[in-house]
Amino acid sequence: MEWIFEGIGTELLSLAIGAVVGGLTGYKIGVKNKAKQNQKAGKNSTQSQIGSVTINGK
Repeated sequence: MEWIFEGIGTELLSLAIGAVVGGLTGYKIGVKNKAKQNQKAGKNSTQSQIGSVTINGK
């Protein structure tokens, strides 16, 4: 008789290790590609921004 859960422990372990490695890699890429912004304006300056905001996928 074959055990139905055979290999599930190995699968869970490899899933956890893959998530950790993938998360660390994604974090390092995100930190490396961080956008740098500079602002040059005097006192009492006004600033405008053009763009759109997406809320809840709408």
